[in-house]
Amino acid sequence: MNLPFKISQREKKFLLAGIIVVFLIVMFRGVSWYRDFRFSAAEHIETKRITLERQLHKILKEDEIRNNLQAVSAELNNLEKGLLMGDKPPVVAAEIQRILKSIAKPLRIDIKSERALNPVENGLYISIPVEIGFIASTAQLKDMLYKIKTSPLILSVTTTKIRVTNVKNPEDVYITLVVKGLIKKAQTPETDKKEDKIAA
Repeated sequence: MNLPFKISQREKKFLLAGIIVVFLIVMFRGVSWYRDFRFSAAEHIETKRITLERQLHKILKEDEIRNNLQAVSAELNNLEKGLLMGDKPPVVAAEIQRILKSIAKPLRIDIKSERALNPVENGLYISIPVEIGFIASTAQLKDMLYKIKTSPLILSVTTTKIRVTNVKNPEDVYITLVVKGLIKKAQTPETDKKEDKIAA
């Protein structure tokens, strides 16, 4: 193809150099854009990854808390099998006295005195204390305390008083024990709401 005007050799060189410069500029801008795009994409992906990790950690934490609550609830239900039945303290106190007599009888311990003490509220539970007095040897006392401790019911000895009745023969002593059992407090609508809120 013949051009309408002639281009000298020098002008051809300038034109070629200009084309090369424009190409390099376009290439540089293209590479810069691609690099910025990759950087922006990587930053976006990293942000998403951190967000997802946090959400996953939160879900796992919630599952862990839920599992712990279930384990505690199961343990509590198991422990509550040792609660005494009944909601009237005087009736429950009489039941504790009957249980203590049944523990003492095989040990040949004769309970001389017994009385119910004032019940004590303790959160969701009520402690029912009973005081008993009897004469026994130290071996009998040890066996009595052991049987109370290993009872399937939740019984605990809160007070132990020992008095020597015969100084010349101190083997037999007069013992006063305060033993308490637990009952669950009667549920009220307000308590039910609190428990439902905790379960939720």
